[in-house]
Order: sequence, then structure tokens, then C-alpha cells
Amino acid sequence: MITRHRLRWRIQHWLENRVPGLLTCAEFQQTLDDYIDGALGRAGRMIVDIHLKTCPTCRRYMSAYRKVRDIAPRALDTDETKALGEIPEDLVLAIIMARKAQPDA
Repeated sequence: MITRHRLRWRIQHWLENRVPGLLTCAEFQQTLDDYIDGALGRAGRMIVDIHLKTCPTCRRYMSAYRKVRDIAPRALDTDETKALGEIPEDLVLAIIMARKAQPDA
């Protein structure tokens, strides 16, 4: 029995191989930064838009990728000393104990 997810995946890849001009998921990932930054031309945006409409996996990927791009600069601005001071002591102890319990540690 084929699942709905598997069927969508098979249709998407069938289309990519049969319809000229459609992006593969790998090609989509390569153009994602330019797409988000608005650096693609009209035709390039349309091609990416078509891929996004037919590929739920890449829609989810793009959503997560945008979140990471938004969060990353703020993470680099955080003062490390302050961040390290906010780590709960019990978490540090639990990590140390877990590492000691590992046979190859």
C-alpha cells in the first residue's frame, strides 16, 4: 500500500524528469537564498514558485530555513558570558554524569 506522502514524492519526481524547466529539490535548495533575498529575476521566481506549489517537502524546508536565517544573526549577537551564566547547574551536572557513564568517555 502506498502512502499519500510517498505518492506525492513519486509524482513530484516524475514531473521533474518529464517537464522541462521544473526544478529538482536539489536545484531548489541551491536557489533558495537568491529567492528569499529577491535576487532572482521574474522567470526564476516563477520557476521556484511552481516548485513550491508542487512540493510540500520544499515548502517546509523553506519555512524552516527562513526561521534559521532570522535567528542566526541574533544568536551571534548574544554575549557568551551572559549565556553561559544562565545554564542551569543541574543541566551541567546531568551532562557530566552522562558523559562519565559512557563506556568510551
